[in-house]
Amino acid sequence: MPSNRSRARASQPQPPPQPSDYETDAPPMVEAPPPPPERSNEELNLSVIRRHYPDVTSIRYVAPYAVLYAFSIDSRQWAGMNIEGTLFVCELVPSPIGTERYSVVILNRRGLENFAMEITGPEQIDIDEEYIIMQGDPVYGLWIFSEPPPSSTQNTRAETQARIMELAERAKASREGKEREEQDSEAADSDQVETSVPMGRQLSLRELFGQQRAQDSAWSVHNHHSSHPNSQALTQPAFMPTPSPQPAQIDVLNQLFMKAKQDYNGLG
Repeated sequence: MPSNRSRARASQPQPPPQPSDYETDAPPMVEAPPPPPERSNEELNLSVIRRHYPDVTSIRYVAPYAVLYAFSIDSRQWAGMNIEGTLFVCELVPSPIGTERYSVVILNRRGLENFAMEITGPEQIDIDEEYIIMQGDPVYGLWIFSEPPPSSTQNTRAETQARIMELAERAKASREGKEREEQDSEAADSDQVETSVPMGRQLSLRELFGQQRAQDSAWSVHNHHSSHPNSQALTQPAFMPTPSPQPAQIDVLNQLFMKAKQDYNGLG
């Protein structure tokens, strides 16, 4: 049973509740960042490869597991390079003249050193029962992991060999095509230089004087070697100066002039 003091406290009026500012009392709402866009495995692999090799533009083929060997000339045997991992057959940025370029890349699982080698042509590639041989310095051998049927990797080795050889053929064909285009362009430029002066083009002073000198030389040879009795009169150009009168001709002219003057004055 409540005491008198408790009843007296309960009968007293309680203070009204204080108004609350929601924006002040409530914790601020922070928007969660949007989730990153989903990326395919190929996009993820391409971004990783481009960190090491920026010239790579796309991935043409992937072999899940490969081991790199080098051929030792001294021992005449294959020696491991301590590089193994996923093998990527990649397309590279075209060359300065526009030829297609491709390469083989192995992202190493056993260390920080990766492997990359450009595919230049089919003469660079040899196919062995165990290795894909790439001629270089040194000669490299790619061993591709492939399990027997019915494994999903049963055709991996053959598919990798076929894809590398296909791109080697394309790289060679593209390079030879660009070389032929350059040769044809150089031949066309050479033919254009050897052609005569086109119609309507003004001749330079050097060309004009060259033609005049050729004409003068031809006239001089003809004038000195002609056997015609009147060759001098026939070949004399129009711009030759009139020969000066001889002294005897001057005396005759003076006599005629004096005779005409006397007749005019009535002295003749």
